[in-house]
Amino acid sequence: MSNTINMAIVDDEKVQVELLEKYVKTWANKKAIKVLTEAFYSGESFQFSWSMDKTYDVLLLDIEMPGINGVELAKKIRKEDNLINIIFITAIPDYIGEGYDVEAINYLIKPINEEKLYECLDKAFEKTPKEEKTILIEEQGEIHRILQKDILYIESFGHNVEINTIDKKYTIRKNIGIMEKELDGNDFVRCHRSYIVGLQHVNRIGKNELELDSGEIIPVSRRQYVNTNKAFIQYYGGEG
Repeated sequence: MSNTINMAIVDDEKVQVELLEKYVKTWANKKAIKVLTEAFYSGESFQFSWSMDKTYDVLLLDIEMPGINGVELAKKIRKEDNLINIIFITAIPDYIGEGYDVEAINYLIKPINEEKLYECLDKAFEKTPKEEKTILIEEQGEIHRILQKDILYIESFGHNVEINTIDKKYTIRKNIGIMEKELDGNDFVRCHRSYIVGLQHVNRIGKNELELDSGEIIPVSRRQYVNTNKAFIQYYGGEG
């Protein structure tokens, strides 16, 4: 699953919002990054949206707006959200000193310099937590989103597979070969016709079995031993 940047643009001037949206789109296309932008024309409207959904990664924030200004809004946000990357936009440089309190990435002075905005967006992207690899499964009519790193092993029973995670088990109707293709090939290995294991959770590999951190023993077939051993060594930085 590719990474998506959720970005909010908060500015009371429609022309400025449209310009920033254009610049952001150009930057995203150059970087081959998917960006979802949402425009707000007051600090209050963004504050309401943010209070319901704190998944914004980047905030392009005008300082001088009617009602709550950008600096006041940023201070409120920082009390609950240390991850959002704030880039201030202002026509007056007098506020620059106040940005240190909210760890703003930078201040951009209007009219916006496109290249300077790109530099700020680059920095924000580097600081944004990267999306974790997940799979979606359906069990008894319910859809579950599972982090791949939480999967210990997968076992096949006829037409079903049992997905064993750190804290739960799921049984779904799926072929283990199809399941294997849905997982990240660098993080998992098919050690047996009926088993796939998460390499992160493997403690030891023997000729005909492996041991997980949990102490569980998983069989390793003779034909899969070489490939399993190689995958294990490569996962932990060896040559393999």
